[in-house]
Amino acid sequence: MRLAGFAAMTFIMAAPAMAQKAKDTLRYPIQEAQSTLDTYLSPGSFANLWEPSVYDNLLGFDPTKGQHVSALVKSWTQPNDRTYELELREDVFWHDGQKFTADDVVYTLNYLIDPSVRLRLKPSWAWIKSVEKLSPTKVRVIAGESVPDGLMWLSFGTPIYPKHVHEPLPGAKEAFGARPVGTGPYKIVKIDKNTGITAEKHAGFVPGPMTPAASIGRVVSEPMEDYGTQTASLLAGKADIVVDLPINEATALKDTGKFDILLAPPRVGYIFLQFPNAAWAKSKPLSDVRVRKAIAMAIDRKVLLDVSYGPLAKQLQPTEALCSKEQLGCGYTKMVPAYDPEGAKKLIAEAGYPDGFDVAITAYRDNVADATAISGMLRKIGVRMSVKPIHSSQRLKVVQSGEVEVGYFGWSGGNMFSVAPQIVRHFQIGEYQDPEMEKLVAPISTILNDADRRKAAAKAFDYLNDTAYAFAMVPRREIFTVTPEVRINASNELRAAQISPHLFAWK
Repeated sequence: MRLAGFAAMTFIMAAPAMAQKAKDTLRYPIQEAQSTLDTYLSPGSFANLWEPSVYDNLLGFDPTKGQHVSALVKSWTQPNDRTYELELREDVFWHDGQKFTADDVVYTLNYLIDPSVRLRLKPSWAWIKSVEKLSPTKVRVIAGESVPDGLMWLSFGTPIYPKHVHEPLPGAKEAFGARPVGTGPYKIVKIDKNTGITAEKHAGFVPGPMTPAASIGRVVSEPMEDYGTQTASLLAGKADIVVDLPINEATALKDTGKFDILLAPPRVGYIFLQFPNAAWAKSKPLSDVRVRKAIAMAIDRKVLLDVSYGPLAKQLQPTEALCSKEQLGCGYTKMVPAYDPEGAKKLIAEAGYPDGFDVAITAYRDNVADATAISGMLRKIGVRMSVKPIHSSQRLKVVQSGEVEVGYFGWSGGNMFSVAPQIVRHFQIGEYQDPEMEKLVAPISTILNDADRRKAAAKAFDYLNDTAYAFAMVPRREIFTVTPEVRINASNELRAAQISPHLFAWK
């Protein structure tokens, strides 16, 4: 049906799609917009996409060199295991023209650790005991105890906010994200849940080692939930780039000779299968570890690669585990169960369900094709699985309410080269009520030696595997269908985060 619709659109297209290079405007439709860009109050795929283009962290990390690099900070020292002294750049300005200073850093970090401020990822900054201003350009951060990832947390997922804008706002600060002000390559001109986001190049941005200046003058991202609408926009010359079209449609567009397909560089993100135990009260079969393991065994992950990536799948392999060995502190010894549908059938029968059972798999809308393929695989072992698509912004609510029986979700991998976000994401946000998990992960955040930390992490991730709470499935790499004038301004080396708008350029 979709291919038929695509063929019809191709036939009636009056003229080839033309990029707006002449107007220096990249038209980049997205499935879902939000009315706020606040990575602390509204984390998720929208924030992950735009945050690196609008805000800056204090430092960066170069995985090719295995070392931190400057961002908002130009130099730093660590007098002891608990103390970090940061010398700030003096050439940084906020999008509204005000100068960036130590006051902004002290304010932001104190906001994050304020006990009265409720944030979903609050454990990410629990290691910070205090923050001091030493001068207009120097800050001291003191940890409550020795931590292995102090600098890493300041390098990823901790954008600095302007004190002069954020502090005067009342209450929980929701209004800030509706009129965001950052120091990054793009400044937001408009943001609206219904009409999308418009950003313009921040003329005062000074590039750093890991963040280039924006190449394109203006980006317009209109929300288009339906892939057919996105495809039609490309064909009508009203869009220059679309992310993650179903691979058959992307390939068909490429075959017209008017579009290219770009595979994003590899990153630490992945798609994973999970079984939140809040749903077990109403989905009794899933409370049996044999059933959960059987479901994983019935999934052919190489087929999932073909479903998601088509001809690009030959460049990829299924994801081994829920963290990447390139991330500091990552350890595991047990992999995802091998594809074995006959073994899965036996486990289902042993658990008392020889005739199978009904269950639902909840997936993000851009993972529906994968989830549908999984549903077909599960029917071969007697499990009748329906597919429930949701927006990424709905995930936390439906998981915590027990509505997610089986989850199939993409995740950023924490957007950093450390296992710390994985510990928070998979063990500490309340998706599994299991005291044993808490005991296993408690020491990981305090082990300074990387080899020892990897061993401790392996015990936790192996436990997650043994209990069949969650399994890694396939890599999360974006497929961009673009007009021939668009390119990615980034190397093909492993990245922490996805490709953000400032990394696109004209050829």
